[in-house]
Amino acid sequence: MKITSRSKLWSRLVVTLGTGLLLSACVVADRNMAAKQDVSFPPSQPDEIRVFYNATILTMDEAFSTSQAIAIEGNKLIAVGSKAEVLEQVGDEAIMIDLQKKVVLPGFIDAHLHIVGAAQLSILEDVGLTRFRTVEEALEHMKQVGQNSRPGDWLLFTNLDFGTQVSQFNEMTADRLDKVSADNPVFVLHAGGHVASANSKMIELMGLTKSTPDPETGGKFGRSADGQPNGELYGFAVLPALESIEPFQNFDREKGIKEVSAQWSASGLTSIVDAGTAALKADELDLLKKLTINGSLQQRIRAYLSPGRDDLWFGKRGIKPNYGDAKLRIVGYKVSADGSNQARTGLQRDPYLGGESKGLPYMSEEQIFDNIVEKSKLGFQMAMHGNGDGAIDNIISAVGRAKQQGVTVIRPRIEHCSIIQDDQLQELKDLDISCSFLIGHVRLWGSAFRKDIFGQEKAEKLDRTGSFERVGIPYSLHSDASVTTFTPLEMVEIAVTRELFSEPGYILAPSERAAREMALRGVTSTAAWQMMSEHEIGSLEPGKLADFVVLEENPLTVKVDSIGEIKVLETWIDGEQVYRENSRETN
Repeated sequence: MKITSRSKLWSRLVVTLGTGLLLSACVVADRNMAAKQDVSFPPSQPDEIRVFYNATILTMDEAFSTSQAIAIEGNKLIAVGSKAEVLEQVGDEAIMIDLQKKVVLPGFIDAHLHIVGAAQLSILEDVGLTRFRTVEEALEHMKQVGQNSRPGDWLLFTNLDFGTQVSQFNEMTADRLDKVSADNPVFVLHAGGHVASANSKMIELMGLTKSTPDPETGGKFGRSADGQPNGELYGFAVLPALESIEPFQNFDREKGIKEVSAQWSASGLTSIVDAGTAALKADELDLLKKLTINGSLQQRIRAYLSPGRDDLWFGKRGIKPNYGDAKLRIVGYKVSADGSNQARTGLQRDPYLGGESKGLPYMSEEQIFDNIVEKSKLGFQMAMHGNGDGAIDNIISAVGRAKQQGVTVIRPRIEHCSIIQDDQLQELKDLDISCSFLIGHVRLWGSAFRKDIFGQEKAEKLDRTGSFERVGIPYSLHSDASVTTFTPLEMVEIAVTRELFSEPGYILAPSERAAREMALRGVTSTAAWQMMSEHEIGSLEPGKLADFVVLEENPLTVKVDSIGEIKVLETWIDGEQVYRENSRETN
């Protein structure tokens, strides 16, 4: 993924906006994967043993050991070592598969994305930086779409980004969108997913009035001086708009999720975190369960419940921690402390560059604390969205207070964890708080952060993988799909290089570059630990589930700016091949 190839990179970077909104030992219920995409290998029999040999196998175990062969029986790994060592353990009746000096790693993990949103938001037309350099150009295009529309059409757009697109104004209110169309509903989802804009017709369909209260789960409805809604939607105020859009609600979610799951398999993803299950519709958990059973959704899922539906989760459904099995399991609960830095809604200690705003708190420190105490006592892990250093202060304080009161806070994790100040590093370490980085922030918005949003000094505090490694704080990497659509290997490359897309050759905070080994752990073993699943996935060790990828080259030895371009040749889940690169011949 050489950054100098702008057209190639943009062709792969569909930064379609996602929702962005938003323990104890697990019981493993093994189950073979249904519906295999490739016929190169027939489904394994229960007592069948396969040996994969003649490979460089990066096990990602605690010692970061390298082997040459693995053996699987059914959906489990049963031996790892040299070819001779493995054959000594399994005997000479095993089926032998020569990997021809390719490279094997544990199946990749995306530690934070939005399954339904990644599929469903494809109905929105992209008006972001991939197509228009300025907001004015994007608005002019939307006007042309409006002029060509028919009565009753829905005019739906995404990726408008005041952080990266040049603009003579800094807000997209209803009066501007009424010029796109006064009669048809117009909706624009901004890049990052924490801000949206609606025209007057859309406001009418949503039923918004001067007396409409702001969402209890966080965020607000933008208002004019007289208190009337002005069309700007912040945080969870975006959800009522999505619920009002007929094409969004009528979208074939099963088909869309099947398609995006196949794309994830092609990138080597075998496990994913659904960060905020049922953020969009209450039936999402049942939908995901159905699609994992019928094989349409191939990846393992570790789900974190969305707030605002506690009556459903803990009342009607009686959900308990570890509900599910090895394929789909609920492990935690998600809350959001603030919004998005690029939308200037991330909560900061100090005002954003060139203004007085410090962003938008979705929850107070007290509300975060109450959720930590309540959900931790129920046995749930807490995943807490925090982008700005002010929001991260609130999370740190809330976790610290809960622990001081004797609450067992189970592996607390901060989602995105974008801006970390030096004094916060040791606090995270002392409180055993880990972080998951939306590492695409560096590549896509790093330039805007240092020039327009924060200034150079604060921008260098973005996604501090290097500092986390030096202090000893665990971290994972994630795409937040569909906020970004980076593959696991592309995320590793971004963490290792920290090169900016808008400024080829510029490295944002060189001291914060990740070590290759640690970045790889961020999409394998550390990610598995972070989502309470290190006993079954994340490394290639006997007894763990047979999830692995076969790569054409070794991410430890290729040039750093080529890591993201390494081909995924095969992806295996539960001992079954779910993806095979067409050009590879299988033995």
